[in-house]
Amino acid sequence: MGVAVTAIPVDTSATYWTKSVGNDFAVSDYVGVPRLVASKGFSVATVSASYAKVPDADLKIWGGSVDVPVVSGGLLSPTLAVRGSYSVLQGSENFDLKTYGVELFLSKGFGPLTPYAAVGRSRSDATGHVPFLEGTTIDFKDQHDSNRYTVGLKISMLIPKIVVEATQAEERSYAAKVSFGF
Repeated sequence: MGVAVTAIPVDTSATYWTKSVGNDFAVSDYVGVPRLVASKGFSVATVSASYAKVPDADLKIWGGSVDVPVVSGGLLSPTLAVRGSYSVLQGSENFDLKTYGVELFLSKGFGPLTPYAAVGRSRSDATGHVPFLEGTTIDFKDQHDSNRYTVGLKISMLIPKIVVEATQAEERSYAAKVSFGF
């Protein structure tokens, strides 16, 4: 179990931002999105779930992932794993968004430190609903694929674990997570 925050860059002076966001919840041109995260390891995979709420908005993001090791690491060898992920945005009656992804993770622990890197592909399915004439709407749909590159470091102490990472996709984001477990 843990809590995480992902910082996502936004251009707060851009027209789309000033016309669509009625309140200013960006700090230094970044929006911080807090998440609750739960993970459970099984003998063949690790299953994770997350819930995020965008500050000062009704937007929520539910997500999940499954990590399956392809090569189990050892004292001298790294771990190679495949991750499949899914998320859905809720809280907007005018916008639907779902994302899917697959990534290949490579990691190697050195005592309490585990650096890792990942490369993957994600797809977003977005639909915007714009009111048009009375009782009708116009739907705009977009499906977009993008590459993702991630580097991070997990610090495992006795009980808390701290993870910091940077991900480059369409935009660069930064995340930090503190979790508790054994």
